[in-house]
Amino acid sequence: MKILSKILCIVLVVFVVSACGYRGATHSSLIGNIKTVYVEEPKNSHKVPNLDVFLKQAIIKQLNSDPHIKVVSKKSDAQGYIHTDIINYSIYPSVFDKNGLARTYRCMITVNLTLTNKEGKALILNKTLTSFADFDASNDDSAIEVAKRSPQNEVLAKLAVLIREELFINF
Repeated sequence: MKILSKILCIVLVVFVVSACGYRGATHSSLIGNIKTVYVEEPKNSHKVPNLDVFLKQAIIKQLNSDPHIKVVSKKSDAQGYIHTDIINYSIYPSVFDKNGLARTYRCMITVNLTLTNKEGKALILNKTLTSFADFDASNDDSAIEVAKRSPQNEVLAKLAVLIREELFINF
C-alpha cells in the first residue's frame, strides 16, 4: 500500500507541474516552438529619443544570453518576429522630504509586446509590460536630465528581461 501511495503521489506531482506549463532547463524554443527570431525596430510612440535603439539592443542581449534561441539579423531567416511599441514614458516625483519637496523621482516605461510567427499568426498580441527605476534629483528639470543618463536604460534593461520571460511562458 505504501508503494502505491508513493507512485500516486509522484504521478500527481508530475501532473500538477506539467499542467501549469513548467518546463525544465531543457526547453528549446519560444512559445509556438519558435527557435529563431527577428527583433523588429521598436515603435517609439512616446517620441523620447533613442528609447527604441536601447530597447532593441537590450532585447537582443537578453535573447542572446539564452542558448536555446537564436536572434537572426535577416527577417527572412526567422521563424518568429518580436515587435514592441513604447507606449508610455514618464518621470514623476515618488518620494518627498519633510518640506514637501521631491527628492526621489521615478522613471517608468510601458511597452506593448507582440510575437508573431512566420505565417503572421499572433502568438502574443499587445501584451503590456511596465518597469521602473527610482533615482535622486533636485527638481523636475534635473530629473529629466538624470533619467536620460542612466535610469531610463536601467528600466529598458528590466523590460528586456520581462520580455524574454514573457516569450518563454507557456501556461
